Amino acid sequence: MVVSFGLSFSVLAVLLDRPALVFGTVGVACWSLVRSVSFASELRRQVEETTVIQTPARDSVRTNTPLSVSVDVEGLRDTRLDLSVESRPPLSSRGASAAARTATLGADEATAATTYSVTIPTAGTASFRPPVLESTDELGLFTGRWVGGDEPTVTVTQRTPRNVHVGRGGQMAQTRYGNQQAERNTSGQATAEIREYTTGDSLRHVDWNATARFNYPHVREYENEADRKVVIFIDRRPSVGNGRPGETQFAYLREVALALVEEANERSDSVALYAVGRDGITARYPFRSTPTHYAAIRETLYSLDPEGSQGGVGGERGEERAATERMSGSVASRRRRTLRGDDSAFAARLRPFLTNATGAGANATPLRSTVERGLTRHAENVSAVVLTSDAHRHEVRDCVRHASQQATWANAFLAPRVLFDPTDLTDLDETYGRYVSFERFRRKLGGYPRVSAFEVGPGDRLETVLSSAREARV
Repeated sequence: MVVSFGLSFSVLAVLLDRPALVFGTVGVACWSLVRSVSFASELRRQVEETTVIQTPARDSVRTNTPLSVSVDVEGLRDTRLDLSVESRPPLSSRGASAAARTATLGADEATAATTYSVTIPTAGTASFRPPVLESTDELGLFTGRWVGGDEPTVTVTQRTPRNVHVGRGGQMAQTRYGNQQAERNTSGQATAEIREYTTGDSLRHVDWNATARFNYPHVREYENEADRKVVIFIDRRPSVGNGRPGETQFAYLREVALALVEEANERSDSVALYAVGRDGITARYPFRSTPTHYAAIRETLYSLDPEGSQGGVGGERGEERAATERMSGSVASRRRRTLRGDDSAFAARLRPFLTNATGAGANATPLRSTVERGLTRHAENVSAVVLTSDAHRHEVRDCVRHASQQATWANAFLAPRVLFDPTDLTDLDETYGRYVSFERFRRKLGGYPRVSAFEVGPGDRLETVLSSAREARV
């Protein structure tokens, strides 16, 4: 604006043939130069001495949970510049406008603060970006912008379900993958020595008889104790997406997977992970037993959701796909034979789909294919864990049967659809009947050699179903 004003004086001086107006132009230019030098000096001081601190209310927050953030600004005490500071939360955050995130200091103010709230929809480590600061002189002629301040981080975790039940037939069960295997490893091994407990020894090696006899903790060491391994196969197809937001079948299965990883971490056992979607493997980690490996698996599990879900859906599309996947090759062959002598356009249109049905064996059963592939490569001293729903019962049965044949031990954790119906439990008789059907299926799986099968779901809903059945019998 100052430059335009000076140019106007120069043009008038030429048009009106008034040289005196040129002196006005020179005066404006000198005044503008002095103001700009003064502003630059003040701005330099402000950049050097202004402190901005962004402080999230918590270091850890659940996804889509409001997080309060405070912004504190301390600037110059003797300045003629106005200052605005815009806090910048993580790129994925939602919920706060730029105005709500901005703190302002007038020329006569040394401190300012503001508070706003955001939500972060994705799990992981979220980093705040450095704030943007903008200074303006009192006349609004000069403006300076720069970036400065701290960059805090918050850990964002998935919303976890409440009242997680893991058991058999409504009874809570001990489900640590290593219990059976630990007994098997130590039962037939020769004892190398019994010695006093030292810091770092695993509690599972404590010999309680020797501890009682010597009145001090003792541990029993075994010769040639093999390293244990656990491979986790977790299903994330739409068929595990039933349930309320944050309390889907997959959310409960993920809690079991996280517990298994933590158990492996405590035992220093090797863990491998396969996440399975409609088209096959979507995430894979090989066997390792390092802290960074455990952390990477945990972070991956937190970042996963059922395919096609928005944090909790009815899963109808997944069930429709499940019905399609259950069409076996023999059914497709029979239908092709029916169409063999049909030369109609309709038959010609159907024939390619029936041909693909038989050639897509692995694609039609991605969980089974992944289990077979994972255990073919690694089967020695491996405990296999399959986490899925009861939507694809034939496929689950094949997975468990194969795992029982290839792995040292197999655990199947099933989230039954009946416990995750998005509708209310209005018809408890029908619901109980569906649960009984699932329980028969679970027991059948548990009947395979070296297999334990568990139900996973909301304990309160299961108790409601079982209580209604007990009351009906009374």
